Amino acid sequence: MVGVREYSETDRTTSTMALVSLVSLIAIYWIFSGGSTEAENSILEISSSPVIPTIALAIFRTMAALTVITTLCLIVSSKTGLSYNVLDYESREYGPRRIFGTHRLAAFTMWSFFLMGAYFAIAAYASWAAVIGLEVPNSLLIICPATLASSCACALLVTVTVTVMLIPEAHERGDDFGHYFRWDSQMMHNGNVIILGFELIVTGASVGIEHISFPILFGSAYVIFSALFAMKKGFYFYDFIDPRLNGAPVIHLTLLAVLACMYIGVLLLTSVIEWNRPAGTLVTVALILLMTTFRDPREGTLSP
Repeated sequence: MVGVREYSETDRTTSTMALVSLVSLIAIYWIFSGGSTEAENSILEISSSPVIPTIALAIFRTMAALTVITTLCLIVSSKTGLSYNVLDYESREYGPRRIFGTHRLAAFTMWSFFLMGAYFAIAAYASWAAVIGLEVPNSLLIICPATLASSCACALLVTVTVTVMLIPEAHERGDDFGHYFRWDSQMMHNGNVIILGFELIVTGASVGIEHISFPILFGSAYVIFSALFAMKKGFYFYDFIDPRLNGAPVIHLTLLAVLACMYIGVLLLTSVIEWNRPAGTLVTVALILLMTTFRDPREGTLSP
């Protein structure tokens, strides 16, 4: 019997993409019917903090945005590239391949990190505008919560997937997974949730259940892009998102559902922070410690 993450005689691409498209349409309908296109926050809520001065928040957000930009630029400009374990499109075999330049940006980790940088760039503009006294466009009242919602859900998915799935599976197969512990990978797999966690702690909750469609749409856009990228460039960064797999429709639907669940988790966390900020801070720090991996699991077993 063919397993969920195995290939059968039937290519599941059409049914998988049809399902992803259907979910996307439902998400778009929710956006326009659920009130997420209405500006429910005030300029003060998205530009300032009840904990730290607005100028300090502006500086933090600017540094976060610059960190993302610098990290991605250094990744793209690297002459040596990096060896990834990827799925070859033609042979359907999983193995190492050295990836260079902009091709490295095709990973979901990069998409998620870029999205986080976009949020902080937009939020930094709102904060600096409040400091200087400039007018903040009303469109930011919609864009900021949407990008924050997507950033938080995607960051959680990236970090949890790397810690719970990718590193353990690579370890079990005996693959080389040392790249997960390079500075740039650490920044995107662990630094992402640390930075966003601090943002949630020091700012007011500007997201709600009405924004749940945005991370789902972001995830849908990525899986469609990933399929097109693989057909053109010849590989998938993640073997489990190949739409040709026997269980691809179930896998893709599960991934989108997990994104939604991650976002609901963020909402619960922001509710705790809003109820009691010190308690919310402790919960946030505890969750970050649980989901991040800074140490190579082989360090304790390798012979000196």
